[in-house]
Amino acid sequence: MSEPAAEPVVITRTHTCEDGRIFEITINRPSVHNCVNGEAAELLLEAWTRFRADDSLTVAVLRGAGEAAFCSGADLAALETMTRLHNQVDPATPRATHGTGPMGGSRIVQVKPVITVSQGFTYAGGLELFCHGHIRIAERPATFSVACRRWGVPLVDGGTVYLPRLLGWGHALPLIITGQRITAERAERIGLVWEVVDPGEGFARAMDVARQICRQPRDAMLADLNSAIRGWHLGLEDALGLEAGNLEPVVASESMRRGVQRFLSGAREWFK
Repeated sequence: MSEPAAEPVVITRTHTCEDGRIFEITINRPSVHNCVNGEAAELLLEAWTRFRADDSLTVAVLRGAGEAAFCSGADLAALETMTRLHNQVDPATPRATHGTGPMGGSRIVQVKPVITVSQGFTYAGGLELFCHGHIRIAERPATFSVACRRWGVPLVDGGTVYLPRLLGWGHALPLIITGQRITAERAERIGLVWEVVDPGEGFARAMDVARQICRQPRDAMLADLNSAIRGWHLGLEDALGLEAGNLEPVVASESMRRGVQRFLSGAREWFK
């Protein structure tokens, strides 16, 4: 009798709910704390490319399998396979839009909501992947570190870009320089984590947040998210001009029309 086929090192599932679809991505190497090798990086690239391109997918949730780790970073025993993936990208392709990094798809700028949820070790490249979440949730045992500092490995999957933008230099630079570990509670205080939950509740909370996002009118949210991301580096007047461009398309959208009708009918809803 043949052995059952092993599960892939990255698992994707689609959950259909009210007014939307949730794209779940799970790094599935719990025996090595979900560190990413070349195979996992290639599958992550496929997953992130699919999420960006598929308009039917509303929100993504990224997590790690098992109880110990979200992702402990790159598999240092498999760096050769990861750099080969990196070099396969067409050099003429803008990397910030379509390219990849060693961790897989980490240079794709997502303009639909992404939720990342950590239950444990979130180190080095794993911390970089965690930072790609627009909403970041952690269970209380989670810890965070630029742990690659100990081994002389650089941050090349967005860490030097996202950490200063999310935390400001005052918090980001000590993390980048020292590689010090911090707790979920401290991560919440400095803005790395949006919400801390009890052990075992992270994924359920992430899915609850994702379902609420699906229920909300989408056109205005996507326009606002895009303005916030694209306008970050712009001067004040240019950023306000980018935001102003949202007005006519969103006002003409069906989702705003239905949202206003709900308000006029007396409905009152708050995100929980």
